[in-house]
Amino acid sequence: MQLGTRIRAVALASAGLFVVAACGGNNSTPSLNLAPAAQQILRVNTGVEPNSFDPTQQTYTYEAAVGRNTFQSLLQPKADLSDVQPAAATKYDVSSDGLTYTFHLQPNAKWSDGKSVTASDWVYGYQHFLNPALAAGYVDPFFDTTIAGAGNYGNVDVSSASAIDSYLSGLGLSAPDANTFVIKLAHPAAYFKWVVTLWVAVPLRKDIVESAAGGTFPSTDTTKAETWANNANTIVGNGPFKISEIASKDHVTMVPNTNYWGGTAKLQQIIYYYISDGNTEFSKYQTGALDIANVPLADVTVVRGDSTLSKQAHLYPQLTAFWMTFNTTKAPFDNAKVRLAFAKSIDRDKLANDVQHGTAKGLASFIPNGMAGYDTSDNNQSFDAAAAKKLLSDAGVTADTLNKYKLLTRNSTGSKTLNQFIVDQWNTNLGLNIQLDVIDSKTVTSRIRKGNFDIYGPDGWGADYPDQQDWMDIFVSGSCHSLNWGCPTLAGYDALVQKADTELSQSQRNADYLTAQKMLIDQAAVAFMYQPYEYDLVASYVNITHTAFDDQFAPGDQNYFTAYITTH
Repeated sequence: MQLGTRIRAVALASAGLFVVAACGGNNSTPSLNLAPAAQQILRVNTGVEPNSFDPTQQTYTYEAAVGRNTFQSLLQPKADLSDVQPAAATKYDVSSDGLTYTFHLQPNAKWSDGKSVTASDWVYGYQHFLNPALAAGYVDPFFDTTIAGAGNYGNVDVSSASAIDSYLSGLGLSAPDANTFVIKLAHPAAYFKWVVTLWVAVPLRKDIVESAAGGTFPSTDTTKAETWANNANTIVGNGPFKISEIASKDHVTMVPNTNYWGGTAKLQQIIYYYISDGNTEFSKYQTGALDIANVPLADVTVVRGDSTLSKQAHLYPQLTAFWMTFNTTKAPFDNAKVRLAFAKSIDRDKLANDVQHGTAKGLASFIPNGMAGYDTSDNNQSFDAAAAKKLLSDAGVTADTLNKYKLLTRNSTGSKTLNQFIVDQWNTNLGLNIQLDVIDSKTVTSRIRKGNFDIYGPDGWGADYPDQQDWMDIFVSGSCHSLNWGCPTLAGYDALVQKADTELSQSQRNADYLTAQKMLIDQAAVAFMYQPYEYDLVASYVNITHTAFDDQFAPGDQNYFTAYITTH
């Protein structure tokens, strides 16, 4: 997702493994040293109150942290993100033509109220999600472009119940029996197994939705369609936890779903607080009011120098990458040599260590560390000031020509600090005198969308799911123009990525995506800069398993079902 528009906001941190266990002791030991049930409480700050507790209508990480624990999708990522693994489905089959996915559901799956989960609940949940009147944030492009019959999603008359009902009934969704859910695709999509891991793609109870609404209602009535999600008593899910308390503007509390097919969680409460100020969050952690907290950038050195806090600090990689964007629709940035010169003239290690206090890692390639496709063998964008100056000379572009261009910058301390470093690098290493163009964030966004900029940054992408398709597709011509990332013309790129998206051989997909990534790097589609990591404090008595795909404010949330508190 484009950062700031979808699930992942920006996090900061540096170096690391794909999976990190954070705990006071060794979580692999046979004896768990569990604290009493009354102490099995995990207190985390997600920063913002969810806009909805209906997972199908959620978009951001702070919402997903609730949704993915109270509801469960068909499949889920493995801890090392190498592939998917069973979740609400025990297994799945794909037809030889890649068009039919058959999911075999957990036979003993139950809702949090004890009623059995059936395949018809899955059909209803997907139809609710794909109702164009509700305009769920994650339908496009993940589901409307893949599921058979869903392609007209954006053109359905949302004022007409009959038009909506006709659209929903024509979707490639079926329940041949109570334990089998079938999804037909419009075209082969080898990445679809990752799409169904998204927390928004879950079953829903039609009887509960309609009862909360006071009876049946037309598909155009979005208010009644969401009434059920406003009350903890009617938020009945199929996940390992259920909501027990909604304290508006303060916190939400989750407790174990004792009817969950996988057993009962060890944690007896998970409390997500909505503390917007990072300094307040840090203070509450220090006083014992929180068990996990993000470290504010200004306090990184404080934590590292503290004999107690430094032992509780963890650097967690995020599946996110940042870069500088050139407007390639006009000279001189329509010239790949000019773009590459700018890319090679930046010392990314110095940026990560000096500007970001070691809470990021330089990245001169596209796919971040922690998922398939991460490859640093192509060093064409790596720092080399001499080679950068030669490229500029070879391009025949003078300093006088380049000095009139500016780096569009959001008026925030972080953006101004980082971008000042960038222009200083360009000016020092290329002999230029480029300046910042600092304006308010809303105007920056407007100008980017209109293509009214010379260079902009930092911009970036965070994984919706750990498959390369989610990354490579954003530089395909149509997507690129909608996102306004400079949009360079890369001969053969679109066709190569579209081929990789549809072919069924994973090894061939990997090879094609690697070639596509090399095209992005070598032609400097953008100047790749760094991968952020988050710097978190986790109390010594908290045992969690972290993956690079977790919510940045709730590390370990993909696996809170197995988390626990040790004696302390």
